[in-house]
Amino acid sequence: MTSLSNRRRAPYWRPWLALAVCAAHAGMTAAAPPDDDREARIARVLAGLRPPVSFTGDATWTLQERMQHYGVPGLTVTVIDQDGLAWTRVYGLADRKRGVPVRSDTLFQAASISKPVAAFGALALVQAGKLTLQSPVNARLKAWRIPDNDLTRQVPVTLDHLLSHTGGLTVHGFAGYASGAAVPDVLAVLDGTPPANSPAVRVDQLPGQAFRYSGGGYTVAQLLMSEAGGQPFAQLMQQRVLGPLGMADSSFEQPMPAAQLARAAAGVRVDGSDVAGQRHIYPELAAAGLWTTSQDLARFALGVQRALHGQSQHVSAALARDMLTGRAGGDYGLGFGLPRENGEAYFAHGGWNEGFCASLMASQTVGQGVAIMINGNQPALMDELRRAVAHEYGWPGFKTRVPLPASVEALQKAPGRYRVNAEQVMVVTRQGERLFMSLVGEPAKELVPVADGRYLQREHEQARSFESDADGQWGLRMERPQGGAQLLPRLADTHRAPRELLLAGDQAAALAAYRALRDSGDAAGQEAYLNDQAYALVGRGRPGPALALLQLNTALYPESANAWDSLGEVLLTQGDPANARAAYRKALALQPDMASAKAALLGLGN
Repeated sequence: MTSLSNRRRAPYWRPWLALAVCAAHAGMTAAAPPDDDREARIARVLAGLRPPVSFTGDATWTLQERMQHYGVPGLTVTVIDQDGLAWTRVYGLADRKRGVPVRSDTLFQAASISKPVAAFGALALVQAGKLTLQSPVNARLKAWRIPDNDLTRQVPVTLDHLLSHTGGLTVHGFAGYASGAAVPDVLAVLDGTPPANSPAVRVDQLPGQAFRYSGGGYTVAQLLMSEAGGQPFAQLMQQRVLGPLGMADSSFEQPMPAAQLARAAAGVRVDGSDVAGQRHIYPELAAAGLWTTSQDLARFALGVQRALHGQSQHVSAALARDMLTGRAGGDYGLGFGLPRENGEAYFAHGGWNEGFCASLMASQTVGQGVAIMINGNQPALMDELRRAVAHEYGWPGFKTRVPLPASVEALQKAPGRYRVNAEQVMVVTRQGERLFMSLVGEPAKELVPVADGRYLQREHEQARSFESDADGQWGLRMERPQGGAQLLPRLADTHRAPRELLLAGDQAAALAAYRALRDSGDAAGQEAYLNDQAYALVGRGRPGPALALLQLNTALYPESANAWDSLGEVLLTQGDPANARAAYRKALALQPDMASAKAALLGLGN
């Protein structure tokens, strides 16, 4: 099952309130601009939120508008410029029930940004000679070892593998533990034994072969680091990273001490509801356990930048460069994603815990970046704010596009239907002198012509273009986020894909069409694909079509506990507890040990 907690949901609407303003107070290494100039720049940032692609002349949003739009109670942002902390601003409520405002020292969960912080700590241990990146971790682990199998005998798992998500280890992420629930130790988490609510961490893919995100791998690294450093992980990180980088308001202690708990924000889930008990506990410290502020996250980014330029006593420039080098042919290094903007190199990571999201991005070449934290599960808000910062401060590679008019040829030839795969269609339409594009059944978004025969949409950074075949028919070329492109061939206007039949309500025809795909072995008819497509629809605010797709999935795969479990989750979010309960019971009948279904039924009173 792909949990709804890892997807965006309908926002909870709440009035936005700017409750506090504070300047960053430490870490500045360059002369600050005059206050009036700085305040003018801040004002432009807060009025300049924008989508993934901006065109000259486009209107922007204010932070106030977007916090209302997404239903985010509170936010803190720190901007890095000229190799120092330029400014911090905080907005809204840390605890909306009690009306407590966000302050500069309010603590938020960094969630998966814990991973690059932990990776930096691992490199500090490498620098100190206590660990090596390339040695088999099982040779160093004492209290627990990765169970051997044919894959690990071929390629033993190393610390490099763990930090780069290339170790072939399972368990993508963790749900945390509600207030009052039993919390497992790290050994129980690794073996998936009670009271752990996640499966065992095991190798089921050849180590070193490919990137696959694994919080489980980082939990192995947590144990390895603690044993190598001879300290509990939280203390180790305080000594090796948090203290040296001046992150005075940060801690990996879980649960938090009372003094810090008094400053902690209360989380708000993706559906707008409060996190039960205000926040979850994450014993998976390296993967998700850091509590911090936006200022301290910015200090961490500055520490990485300093190390990269040979200015750190704890991590050498060589190790920092290695940290920011992609593994397995991808764009993820040791703890960081490595995005590029028009060829300019950055390091970045996002985070999502129950009720909290965070975002960190900084340049590899200049002293610029931004850290943003919110007590809500709406990462799109942070993306929009980050783009406003990049635009105002002229980050390398970020630019506003110049739109061009659509050519007469494009207006005539582009409209039509294009094959995405065996079940889905992309539709291009013309509205006056403009072109629009969408997946069938989805809202159409404008295709804006830019230079070199390419088109961009405000909602996507990947370019589109059209290619003519030998018969003069246009195909639609779609650049992929991970690189490369897919050419979608033109379809006859009379063709109806399985997704169109489903959306039209023709259940019998849709079921027959998808069954044919399943029986042919086509990927578009497989249970996992249909499950993922349904969650993607929920994430785009389309619960009705998602539900139809999940119901079809259970009809195609009635023996799949995962299909019934996913159906139960979406039914529950749509206010149908009776049918959700039935779906969860069916999942448990097929797989009696399914933890997610058990937890859901417990919440429903069964």
